[in-house]
Amino acid sequence: MLNVIQPSESLWSSPVVLVKKKYGEWCFCVDYRRLNKITKKNVYPLPRIDDALDSLAGTNIFNMMDLKSGYWQIEVDDKDREKTAFVRPDGLYEFKVIYFG
Repeated sequence: MLNVIQPSESLWSSPVVLVKKKYGEWCFCVDYRRLNKITKKNVYPLPRIDDALDSLAGTNIFNMMDLKSGYWQIEVDDKDREKTAFVRPDGLYEFKVIYFG
């Protein structure tokens, strides 16, 4: 079990959409467009990759991350979990980790 969702009592809820992939498999997606419309945007631009790499000059110790399951490793802050809520036939759930779907 991935342990990525938990039961929710949130006042928020986004619809679930099943999208058919190119090879016929179904992909579980949550439609967060309405939530995105009211989300406060981050005003800071992403750093340029060459600046980020230059900042590593002279560094000897690096850390690794499992990129295969990396998407499921970033926890959603407790105060924001309620915003990730979605409805299934058996109840309301919310994500414990960042959802990438």
